Amino acid sequence: MNRIGTCLAFALGLLGAAGCSCDDENGNGKSSDGGAHGDGSTLDGSRDGDNSTWDGSVGDASNTCAQQMGMATIEHKAVDIIVVIDNSGSMSAEISEVEVQINKAFADILDNANPPIDYRVIMLSRFGNYGSERICVAKPLGGIDDLNADGHCDTVPSMPVNTAKFFHHSQTIGSNDAFCRLLDSYNKADAFNLQPNGYKDVLRPDAFKFILVITDDRVNCGFGGNTYSDLDTVVGGTNVAASFDTALRALSPSDFGVDAEHRNYSFWSIVAQAPYMSTGMGDYGLPVPPSEASTTDVCTPDAQQSGTGYQALSMLTGGYRFPSCGLAYSPIFSLMAQGVIEVAQVGCDFAVPDPPDGEHLDLSTVQVKYSSGDTLIGKYNQVANEAACTPEAFYIENETTIKLCPDLCNVVQADENANVNVLFGCAIKLL
Repeated sequence: MNRIGTCLAFALGLLGAAGCSCDDENGNGKSSDGGAHGDGSTLDGSRDGDNSTWDGSVGDASNTCAQQMGMATIEHKAVDIIVVIDNSGSMSAEISEVEVQINKAFADILDNANPPIDYRVIMLSRFGNYGSERICVAKPLGGIDDLNADGHCDTVPSMPVNTAKFFHHSQTIGSNDAFCRLLDSYNKADAFNLQPNGYKDVLRPDAFKFILVITDDRVNCGFGGNTYSDLDTVVGGTNVAASFDTALRALSPSDFGVDAEHRNYSFWSIVAQAPYMSTGMGDYGLPVPPSEASTTDVCTPDAQQSGTGYQALSMLTGGYRFPSCGLAYSPIFSLMAQGVIEVAQVGCDFAVPDPPDGEHLDLSTVQVKYSSGDTLIGKYNQVANEAACTPEAFYIENETTIKLCPDLCNVVQADENANVNVLFGCAIKLL
């Protein structure tokens, strides 16, 4: 008889581990080969040629199987934010507000998140002075001075100054063509050749995408032999949103998602939709959740059209909308920043992979061990289910998924030095 230890390297949340070391509690062990498993974990079902166990002892049915350990390396999800702004003649005030809020109510929140957020902003709009319906993003997000701290570039240079977190892809966006410019600029150089192969040069396939379009008009453009028009109707908006979603994912499945069930982006919109309020306390609007129906009503009588296609795509992908008329965008920028932080957080559940043929994982023996850096914080035991959760516990759902209880999850997510190990008992196999 022989007992065979199995090394399980679990992927916590969004990251697949590259390999692991299987040790018993005395540190004896054998490294895995990091072979890929379909769910992102790694499995090594090999055994020594002399029928010894992982800890070197000869197997016997009467022996107790040594505890093994798989380490889960925690990383936060990267996020790419693509901001598309209409450069038409009615947009000067909107662009001015974006220049102020993109640092104050967006980048500042992300930069002060704990743990830190791995994000970058890709600006898809014509570079220049906001008085000419162009945009210049100042420090700290962009690379141009704002010494008087008014949110605008002190002097607009001849070309954008990019940073490690900000990439301006200068491209003129018309009143109705934000969808088409998103598609064709993906592979098209910007006006200054900073991204010669398109804005895809600065996207990261492993990053979740947030797309924000800011315009006061509707969808009506053509690209790749297809026409995208929302007809300024709710039904037209629903149809064009579905068409664009299909085209965007086909453009790059690795960036935007392989299918409708696995989208890798969320679309947000600041458009000329109602409702919008103007009172003695100032002009304001409220973020509109994706569950609320779209509308053809505009936020002020002089607004162009409500952008039903943009509204519908926000609804389809879980993004919020906001009325452009109020020119006070801090609520939607702040809400989007919180959305980025939530996406970037590591998940607190991970799959229990199937062991190799002939091996068995005794789920009743599973424990979770959490360290911050090299400091052991605690070793945690299972509870029966989520209802039985305590502040220091986890549970196994449907014998397939290990889930940290909410309080423990919050602690791990807030620790940028978190390390999690899964301890488990191996099985006995008769040969």
